[in-house]
Amino acid sequence: MKRVVFVVSLCCCQFVFAQIAETRFFFASKQCRDSVAIQLQQQVERTVQLPLNNETYDNWMGAFWAMELMLYKPAVYTSIIPSQINELPTLGPGFQRSFFEMLYTLYPDEFNEEVKLIWQQLKSDKVKAMALEYLALSNVLVDVNADKAFVKSVYFPAYSYIRNKKSSSLPSKNLFLDTSFLNGQTVLCSFQSTDRNKPGYLTIRTADGYWLTDEKGKEYRFPQLARAISNLPFYLTNGNTPQGLYRINGFDTSDNNWIGPTTNLQMCLPFEKAKLPFFDKDTAYQAVYENLLGASLNQYKSLWESFTAGKLGRTEIIAHGTTIDPDFYKSRSYYPNTPSLGCLCSPEMWNEKGERIYSSQAEWIAVLMQLEQQPVYLIVAEVSDL
Repeated sequence: MKRVVFVVSLCCCQFVFAQIAETRFFFASKQCRDSVAIQLQQQVERTVQLPLNNETYDNWMGAFWAMELMLYKPAVYTSIIPSQINELPTLGPGFQRSFFEMLYTLYPDEFNEEVKLIWQQLKSDKVKAMALEYLALSNVLVDVNADKAFVKSVYFPAYSYIRNKKSSSLPSKNLFLDTSFLNGQTVLCSFQSTDRNKPGYLTIRTADGYWLTDEKGKEYRFPQLARAISNLPFYLTNGNTPQGLYRINGFDTSDNNWIGPTTNLQMCLPFEKAKLPFFDKDTAYQAVYENLLGASLNQYKSLWESFTAGKLGRTEIIAHGTTIDPDFYKSRSYYPNTPSLGCLCSPEMWNEKGERIYSSQAEWIAVLMQLEQQPVYLIVAEVSDL
């Protein structure tokens, strides 16, 4: 979850991590949240007064991140966007990517004509895909075949897949109990809606092929959001959590303030470098992945999204808690959940003192740690019977 961010002086929010217990985290306190939000807004407002050049790129990219995080649209900025879109072809691909992530997140439907004029001039196939996805939000059609280089790129198949995805059928939940799917293994299953604004849930399939239940016989279902703040498609950096298989790499505690101190689950995508990589070296990657899914699930192309995303270079998707202030998202249907940069995010609540008073993340991690057989894989899937 790496990102260009502002260097925020936390003032009253400075503290020593080692001195704070897991259930108390001052960064999540009202005092600190209010202070950080004010500072971020102030830095955004200062940045939108700056020219756009080599010396200010970092300021602008940091501003875009903060605007996305808070869903904050500075009043003066809207009038500046058309001129920035005109300048985009002369700027680097890193800045272009950051810009389109912000535009997709905060200004859908507003700048289609400007984007149509410059999308073929963008510096990378990934950024061209982002521009095309932005236009697709408004059902704006362009002749993609006019850019022969993009059509031949590794991003074109994923872009085309998204265009046809709505007509695809969804697996039912009980298909994940099929013995052809990781038979004899404990599996973490994150079941989601096709509308990522609706939170899904994490459940656990036991090694003997049942859903894990509590002492009253009720199936465990832990709330979990698989939506990125951008809501970009799965194959793009910081897009929604891809469906499909992930290799589990154990537990960890993050030093990222926005994730917080609750134990997280480390995972890796196919092709991602990791301590416990998804594939062994020199394996028949497609055949291995197909075998892991098994006969019943292989018919669903959606369950190959993690394979595609990993091949295109996505990394650092984990399952974690959150200290992001949910008040940023009061008007959104996923509230009080908080979106991430594409990770699986379980809701947590913190009181004004920064004490954790509820954590779906801590609950399922505690259950998981007690299992006799630890899972090797997690699967994310949009299902027909959520």
